Amino acid sequence: MFRVTLALATAAGLAVIAPAAAADMYGAPPAQPYSGYAAPAPATNWSGVYAGAQAGHAWGPSTLNGTQVGLYAGLNTNVGQNVIAGVEADLNVSGQTASRMVGGNLYKYSSDWNASIRPRIGVGFDKVMPYATAGIAFSDDTIKALGTSSSSVKIGYAAGAGVEAQVTDRISVKGEFIHLGFGRSTHVLPGAVVARSSVNSNILRAGAAYRF
Repeated sequence: MFRVTLALATAAGLAVIAPAAAADMYGAPPAQPYSGYAAPAPATNWSGVYAGAQAGHAWGPSTLNGTQVGLYAGLNTNVGQNVIAGVEADLNVSGQTASRMVGGNLYKYSSDWNASIRPRIGVGFDKVMPYATAGIAFSDDTIKALGTSSSSVKIGYAAGAGVEAQVTDRISVKGEFIHLGFGRSTHVLPGAVVARSSVNSNILRAGAAYRF
């Protein structure tokens, strides 16, 4: 009876020790990766040359209001993980007009075009980039009446902000507000009539561009 009991105890001890010895010999099974982990998405690339078209509405002093349409082009560079710097130029046809009585005559004030060259700086949040922009601006400043007119090209500043979003890897859309500042102009008209004007403008517009 003692021998049977001893044999059973020995067998039980071997049953406990054997798996541990096997684990030491062959190593523990590899840990399974955490199924909930997701690698961070790469930052959106905003770098490159782009060109597009834009349209909007402009308003200024003395009810100098009208629609604007134009073209723009620029260059963006990723200068950090989320910082985008660039430069943009635009040229617009403007329908801004206003009328005023000067020296007993009715005069038409107008700005038929404007343009700007502006650095831009933005912060990318994946496919959306809010940005600020400022630079040099150009515009015509014209007064017309029956049989007479006076016109000049004004040089001033442009400043504003906007938001751009990538629709695809190549196409982006934007919405922006731009202020153009040129001060005031003095026009000397026939009959020694002096008229003052301003083509300062606030512009709210949208555009779409293709990145090459």
